[in-house]
Amino acid sequence: MTIRQLQIFLEVCNHLSITKTAQSLYLSQPAVSKAIKELEQEIGLQLFDRINGKIFLNEEGKLFRIKAQQLLKDFDSLTHFSSVYEDITPIRIGVSLTIGLKTLPIAIKIFKKKYPETPLKIYAENIEQIQKRLLNGDIDVAFTEGFESNQLFDLEFLSTYPIICVCGTNSTWAKKEKYKKEEFVQFSFLLREKGSSLRDVFDRSTKKENIEIIPLLESVNTEVLITNAIHHMGVTILPIPLAKKEIENQTLVEIKLENITMQSTNYIVTLQGKRKNVKLDELITIFKEVESDFKDNEKT
Repeated sequence: MTIRQLQIFLEVCNHLSITKTAQSLYLSQPAVSKAIKELEQEIGLQLFDRINGKIFLNEEGKLFRIKAQQLLKDFDSLTHFSSVYEDITPIRIGVSLTIGLKTLPIAIKIFKKKYPETPLKIYAENIEQIQKRLLNGDIDVAFTEGFESNQLFDLEFLSTYPIICVCGTNSTWAKKEKYKKEEFVQFSFLLREKGSSLRDVFDRSTKKENIEIIPLLESVNTEVLITNAIHHMGVTILPIPLAKKEIENQTLVEIKLENITMQSTNYIVTLQGKRKNVKLDELITIFKEVESDFKDNEKT
């Protein structure tokens, strides 16, 4: 028994005519008759009564018709399973905390406007946690800074931005614009936790200068660092997009550290060979556009 036989059978049920069925399916009459005959032989039942050159659906045929309709409905559902699966399965996203604060809310708002029914699952974590989730298959895509190249992952460039050192506008450290190495090693630094991309960038930069910084405060929350810097507890480092508002509001001021230049590179990361669907591709495009808008605004 084939799907095609069932389709022909149901069409014959509709028309109760081999001739009309052949015309509607663009088949020859012998082809239709053959399909019905083979179907009846395979199931061991006669589905139609033939009387005076006409065909009538008998009781067995009526019951079989109900089953055939359900089977074809299920078959059609299976053929469209991928699109149904995409509608009910959440897109799982990993974002570094910086991107989570800046880009994520705007990008998700745009995506949800276009796909309001598509569920999302979002993890805002440091780079080590995101990498583990990618390897475990817990997330479909990550938008993160400072991801090191690895044969297990596909990396696509997203954006770059400078990382700067800031302190409270009226703090002791704000008295000078630039500090030498022997001066800034004495600072009270407020830093992200080890394993975060922001901390990794800072540690690599200071290591090049043979400097080891022991922070006064470590936090997984960038907002904690900003708040304490504003209240003169110490000096922190921030990506330009996160520092810009506070600098414009004159609650934070940038200070320069001699020979220390820091930059963050952001990537779109997927597990190598990961299949993308239309909605995931659309989400990635939206993140790119939002990041590009941020970059353009920095220039103005």
